[in-house]
Amino acid sequence: MLFSVLLLAVPSHAKSWRIAEYQDTIGISQNGKAAVSERITLVFIGEWHGIHRTIPIEYPGPHGTNYTLFVDVTSITDGNGNKLKYESHTSRGYRDLKIYIPDAVDTTKTVQIGYAVRNGIRYFDSYDEFYWNVTGNDWPVPIDHAGAFVHFPDNAAGSLRAQAFTGAYGSTGHEATAEVKGSDISFETTNPLPMRGGLTIDVYIPKGILQEPSALTRFGWFIGSNPIIFLPFVTFGVMFAFWWYKGRDPDPGQSVAPMYEPPKEISPAEAGTLIDDTIHPRDITCTLVDLAVRGYVKIEETVDQGLIFHHKDYLFHLLKPREQWKDLQPHERVMLENIYADGGTVTRLSSLKNHFYTAIPVIRNDIFSQLRSKGMYLLDPESANGYSIVAAVLTLLPFAIAQFTGYADFFNSIPTLIGAVLISAAIWWLFARQMTAKTIRGGRTRVALLGFQEFMNRVDADRLKRMPPDTFEKYLPYAMALGVEHTWAQKFAGIMQNPPQWYVSPNGMMFNPILFSNNMHSMSNDMHQVFVSAPRASSAGSGWSGGGGGFSGGGFGGGGGSAF
Repeated sequence: MLFSVLLLAVPSHAKSWRIAEYQDTIGISQNGKAAVSERITLVFIGEWHGIHRTIPIEYPGPHGTNYTLFVDVTSITDGNGNKLKYESHTSRGYRDLKIYIPDAVDTTKTVQIGYAVRNGIRYFDSYDEFYWNVTGNDWPVPIDHAGAFVHFPDNAAGSLRAQAFTGAYGSTGHEATAEVKGSDISFETTNPLPMRGGLTIDVYIPKGILQEPSALTRFGWFIGSNPIIFLPFVTFGVMFAFWWYKGRDPDPGQSVAPMYEPPKEISPAEAGTLIDDTIHPRDITCTLVDLAVRGYVKIEETVDQGLIFHHKDYLFHLLKPREQWKDLQPHERVMLENIYADGGTVTRLSSLKNHFYTAIPVIRNDIFSQLRSKGMYLLDPESANGYSIVAAVLTLLPFAIAQFTGYADFFNSIPTLIGAVLISAAIWWLFARQMTAKTIRGGRTRVALLGFQEFMNRVDADRLKRMPPDTFEKYLPYAMALGVEHTWAQKFAGIMQNPPQWYVSPNGMMFNPILFSNNMHSMSNDMHQVFVSAPRASSAGSGWSGGGGGFSGGGFGGGGGSAF
């Protein structure tokens, strides 16, 4: 026992790694294709086996479409040109290269990655642009020095402009030089890059230097970026089979009848989700109103006066300290934790912009998890999406094999292909909407919610007068989740005179339930816009628009990696 204690007390050999040098050599051909060669020098302390190099390949395209960066890996070697073993996987919008580095123990190693990018140039009306994230902003270690050398066709000499950005994602720092010499451009950092800091380069290319892709090529990129190519009959057969065996709701054995209160232990967010198996923005925003009704938060409407215009904002006052949050459901706790992430007790709604969006996926997952734990679903919406995706893969697989083996060519008739895609997508979408399967308990709970919704729509003034005085505000979050808050408020016109204590309005006028409902609806819309706002790079944006407004992490390329 003494030996074991002494052995555990001895510290293990420290392990760490960093990037000493990160150099890109990029050649741009006349047709816009980019040949990228990355030379990464790594310093390993302790025993390591290799690195992951992740390259983002999925970007938001115009009009809500997807834009795929077509990357073809050509070689991965060490500093002496010897081939290295690697594995390539694509998932969640990233190409992940798992590269094995032999003898990576207390040493310095160099990895060279070569790949070609078919569509890395962005073409605008009056100019073209090469906007490239050299290092990526996802490395969990600092980078001592980084640089890039970019060669363009000879006819670009004397017409190129270049700029560089450094720092964390979204930073507009310029701790890097950009030197244009004829058709060549050299970039170099002037200071080390911190953890998750990157180097992004941006080159302005006048029209006529590069040959723009044809309309057919662009269409091919669009199809490759949006792979929904299924034949209608096969799609119907596969989706019908999945729905028949997995996605049918059991008969709840009950009909809808008015209910005077919502089902017990079902929060407003869960109620809105259970009605249509979808989490709408109102299902999330009504949660904050429910927390205010229950005494956790006070909402204060404010107006910031300007010289000409005024701007409405909201202050969220925390009334219950964190030690009193034990009774909150997970999605409610996550909401409060992210609203008051700075540890204070007062938060302005506008201050959550570009910050709160990271909590939305967690809140959504928590709501579905709670409904599953309460026995509402045999197949919840998230799992149903998985089945729908599996069905799509099974539909596509035989056609992909036929295409790959040369047994058939589905690209001979483009109009037929487009028609088949549209019909197949519609069939898939219709079945995917019905794939969720509730339990009998979940079906009966939904019937009860529909009955409560019916009560809100049809209740008369006489019954409301006999109900507790807090009925309006107590059920207001449910009315918002069910989309009947205006109707609910109209029922209390002339009945309710006193405003809720958890909401402070700057106008101070006499309380009116209908006006108050309108305010809640307006606040819900404002909250949704702030909650989902997020900084994100886009294939349609430009680092030169508006006078050179780029940033570190913008453009194509980037990503990062890790060691293992």
